[in-house]
Amino acid sequence: MNKSPKNEPSLEVLVARFAYASAAVLTLSDMLGTISAGLALRLVEEATASSNPSANGRTNSNSSRNNSSNSSNNSMFYFEAEQMQRQMDELILELKRLKKMMS
Repeated sequence: MNKSPKNEPSLEVLVARFAYASAAVLTLSDMLGTISAGLALRLVEEATASSNPSANGRTNSNSSRNNSSNSSNNSMFYFEAEQMQRQMDELILELKRLKKMMS
């Protein structure tokens, strides 16, 4: 173990802090990539459904049922978005704590 002055962390502590910071940043990056891929998939699905309604079994006779289904899908999307926002807020808070710990 390195001996250092009392107000300076040891080399081992600094290395552990950097490893932790790296893991936190990579986690945030992975989460943002996953969110953007999910949003892109949702947009492609919606564009495909709106351009070709008969491909998804949507006809004029069951349009009210599909409107209800779309409303349910939108509600689920917003619920998922709220969950993702909370997770992102938690990760950002953790990064702020990490920044404070590193300085």
